[in-house]
Formats: sequence, C-alpha cells, structure tokens
Amino acid sequence: MKQLLLLPLLSICTLSAQEGVRTVDTRLWKTSLAALTVANLVDVRSSWGKHELNPTLSGSTGKFGREGALIKLGLQGGLFGVEYLITRGHPTKKVYRALSFINFGAAAATGAVAARNYTIGR
Repeated sequence: MKQLLLLPLLSICTLSAQEGVRTVDTRLWKTSLAALTVANLVDVRSSWGKHELNPTLSGSTGKFGREGALIKLGLQGGLFGVEYLITRGHPTKKVYRALSFINFGAAAATGAVAARNYTIGR
C-alpha cells in the first residue's frame, strides 16, 4: 500500500519541461505537485478508518478505507496528467505560475482538512 501511495510523488521526478523553459517556474510547479501529494497523503492517513461523509469515498461500512484512498489518489494522478499536458502544450512562465498557485492552494485546503481530521476520534 505504501508503494501505491508514493507513485504520484515519484512521478513528479520524471516530469520534464519543454526545452528553454527550465526555470524557477518549472521547479516551483514541481514543488507544488509535491506539496499537493504530501497533503493528500496526510489527508488519507488522517481519514483512514473514520466515518466518511463523502459517499463516493466511503466504503460499504461508511468508513474511509482502501477504496476511498484509491479514488482520491486516482483523481490526483489525473490532475497531474492534465497539468502535464497543459504545460507540455503551453510551456510559459504564466502557465507554470498559475498551476503552482492552484496546487499550493489545494494543498493548503487539503492540509487544513487533514488537521481537522486528526481532531476527530474513530
């Protein structure tokens, strides 16, 4: 299971930017992907085995488990793929910065949810 959770983070290392745009912006974008991955992993860990309010992520018992984690990480992988295709087609500083802003915002929101989850008992 841990190997499955690390796949999105490892895929960040293999993402490559277009020639000529290897700048601080591409590193910022990759860092934002890593931050979003860590936030999602912490959220999965904080939710594991607890009652899940989202029916899409809850298992048959109403708790967050393997199925919810796979759905959550699959959505994140899809987001990474879309962002990669966007940056591949339009490798400009503006695009990298916009995606970085979105990713850092999502990581902050997800991290806040994870922090709240740790205050809730099983």
